[in-house]
Amino acid sequence: MRDLLICAIAFIAALLSSMSGGGAGIIVFPALLSMGIPYPLVAAISSVNSVAWVLPAARNYLKGRTVRWELVGIFSIIGLIGTYLGVVLVTSIDQRTLAVFVGIIILALVTYTYLKKNLGLRERHTYSRARQAIAYPFALILGFYETVFGSGNGILFTTLTFYTNGFDFIDGLAHYYLVSFSWALFAAILFILRGYYDVPMMILAAAGSVAGAHIGSKYAKGKGNKFIKWLFIFIGGVLAIKLLFGF
Repeated sequence: MRDLLICAIAFIAALLSSMSGGGAGIIVFPALLSMGIPYPLVAAISSVNSVAWVLPAARNYLKGRTVRWELVGIFSIIGLIGTYLGVVLVTSIDQRTLAVFVGIIILALVTYTYLKKNLGLRERHTYSRARQAIAYPFALILGFYETVFGSGNGILFTTLTFYTNGFDFIDGLAHYYLVSFSWALFAAILFILRGYYDVPMMILAAAGSVAGAHIGSKYAKGKGNKFIKWLFIFIGGVLAIKLLFGF
């Protein structure tokens, strides 16, 4: 029964996250922690889940589109530093303070996205390389937060790339999943080397995640940017309230 529950939790988390960028951690962390699983092990399971599902989701979104490999490469490398810091500090950082801070940011981004009616609905590829480079300093922060909790990172990255790279929602989510693969893989290796792993649990969770992400990303890509935007606003709003008030 417990095994089926873990698989189902991972499936639902990846399904919703792959469609909105809200982050599978909003479901995985509280659900697994409530089952008595230690925080570092939950973080390790979450990292393994991401390794399994983000590339299939990115592939579904990127069919027929161009990949900005320079952005993916530079953002990934810088973010690995933050990932390492996240693994080192995951057992000692004040999770509540971080959650409130990120909740405020996400709520502001969701509100702004709602008010800007055409935001993220069409691609624009006219921004200068200097403007595109503005995104890179944020990689360290997002890499750190990805490991510690991760919920909302897709929203933060997608909003950032609206203004620095001219992405729409589909491009933003797709590139975020490509970038986060290296972060998740690095974090998973570090957690496992520190002894935080449970192979059967990780396999079940990863299987559920892959199935959920495949279905979610294909459905969202077919529905288009407008659907993703409204789901982005809804999931982001729920996530922000949860982070702020600890529900």
